[in-house]
Amino acid sequence: MIKLTNVFISHPTPCNKQQIGLLKLIDNKLEKYGLNPVNLGKKNWNYKKPLEPIKKLMSECKGAIVVGIERHHSFIGYEKEVATKRSDKTELIHKYTSTPWIQIEAGMAYQAGIPLLVLKEKKIHPEGILDPNNSDSYIFEFEIEKNWKKLSSEMERIIESRVEELNIK
Repeated sequence: MIKLTNVFISHPTPCNKQQIGLLKLIDNKLEKYGLNPVNLGKKNWNYKKPLEPIKKLMSECKGAIVVGIERHHSFIGYEKEVATKRSDKTELIHKYTSTPWIQIEAGMAYQAGIPLLVLKEKKIHPEGILDPNNSDSYIFEFEIEKNWKKLSSEMERIIESRVEELNIK
């Protein structure tokens, strides 16, 4: 039996067929290269100390992948709404965000020194690890509508190049 190499994959719990399809395709692609995508999921969750099982899982991983897909949609919102200077205030219309757990898990992967690949749905607001201006990692943007039935050739190439780059295939 071939031993698979663990790779931590961070993403929100999928809530529609497009998200389910995308995540399944990514898992299948990783498995094709002998990688075992792991995450906290239901079987590793610890309600008293959720960071402990994540830390343990990551210690057994050779890399991490963050998948920023939609978890929350605000029709209208404001950044720095009570700022003194009007120019500091920003009105945001149709702001899409992912789960804060991808930010936490990406930070833990960075701290653990394991290589990180960031995949971000285009409509997701660029903040934290998902902001190319603030991230040390390359951020590959994609449209979920073009990647849930079959991964685009661009996404396949970015995953393949990362696998080769990490020498974990």
